[in-house]
Amino acid sequence: MAAQSDTWSEYMSEYISRRYTDKLDNRIIDITYEDIKALLHENEKDAKECEAVTRDSYAGKNFYSDNPSNLRFEFYKEVLYRDPKTSGFIMQYPHGVVIRQAERNNYYRGENQIFSKSVPSLIRTLNQYNREIDKELYKLVADMRIAEFGMFLFEFDFVKNWATRYSDVLFEALAQHYGLETNWLDITNDFNVALFFATCYYDGEEKSWKPLTKEMTEKTEGTKYGMIFHIPQWQVSTQSMFNNAGQHSSNEDAKNLINDVLPIGFQPFMRCHMQHGYGIKMTDEFPLQEDSTFEKLRFRHSEKLSKEIYERMDQGRLIYPHEGLIDLMDIIETIKESSTFTEDAFDYAFDKSTYFTDKTKCKKLLAESIIFEDKKIIIGNSHPFHLSRQRRRRLDRMYKDFSIEKEYGIKLTTRPSGELIP
Repeated sequence: MAAQSDTWSEYMSEYISRRYTDKLDNRIIDITYEDIKALLHENEKDAKECEAVTRDSYAGKNFYSDNPSNLRFEFYKEVLYRDPKTSGFIMQYPHGVVIRQAERNNYYRGENQIFSKSVPSLIRTLNQYNREIDKELYKLVADMRIAEFGMFLFEFDFVKNWATRYSDVLFEALAQHYGLETNWLDITNDFNVALFFATCYYDGEEKSWKPLTKEMTEKTEGTKYGMIFHIPQWQVSTQSMFNNAGQHSSNEDAKNLINDVLPIGFQPFMRCHMQHGYGIKMTDEFPLQEDSTFEKLRFRHSEKLSKEIYERMDQGRLIYPHEGLIDLMDIIETIKESSTFTEDAFDYAFDKSTYFTDKTKCKKLLAESIIFEDKKIIIGNSHPFHLSRQRRRRLDRMYKDFSIEKEYGIKLTTRPSGELIP
């Protein structure tokens, strides 16, 4: 493969496996360090293309003047090319109104060892239980924790103002990025980010990210390798089109169209957009290992590569910047382990459930369940967290004069709903 790296750009918006065959399946493709360098190079070109399109969009440029004799074709180019690649473009999605980051040509997920299943954190936990009732009760508690996290966010004027002035606050996706169990699986369109997660690890004791060491990677056959899951942007668009239209020709086709990649975009705190965050909202278990629309790219670990990527991402600071919520992680940790919830949190979780139909019976089952060990689930008037007035004011002062355009270097744009195909 290394010998073909100079022609990488011919493949980057396609599937790498097509170097071998036109058939796309779930086999693992081994890539070299030269291939990784080529991926990084192509990622930089991709980013520059998006920056150029964004500048042109902000300057008021469009494609209509290029070919006035075919305005319909130019309109499609505007909607399908310019809008997605313009940073700050506002769009409505099934999961909310999103201020998009510029859409690059590929999506990735990086993992620092070989796992049997790549699924969201909530699904991994639910798989520990055998009984359906236990799974549903745990899911209910997980959703209550997410709801409490959302209510915690809306304690701040900064977040309230964001929801009023800019876009929806996607607190479920944010909860995933801050360590709560959700049914969201993180995806990125920045290869740098994916490679960081594939070559580094989080030290829980020191609460910091570090590069993998040789001692760590040589423990088992699975730890010797990092994994990159890759899907081209055009495939994501095709899946979304068919999913939204409901055009599944067979049950197998329907299965292959489950894993939609959804944008998270710019959110009140920086972690999501610094990671160029996208996500798969996986309602039913469908591991990436079984999803043939994603390629499986495996590479051999080395300390040199891990250290290089670690430094390239400023020791993780380019992915985990210091922002307002960092100083409140103790509260978020409390919410993650909480067993006391408000009625509002219960209503949120109950309304999401397709299993429970009687609120009184549901509360009784929660109170009597033994799956939460020594924790008794309490639903009442108290939040599981305490936020002092001083800490609330401190965060709001940090963002008192916040401007999304100034802080994130973007211009909010949208295409008028009345604009029709010429």
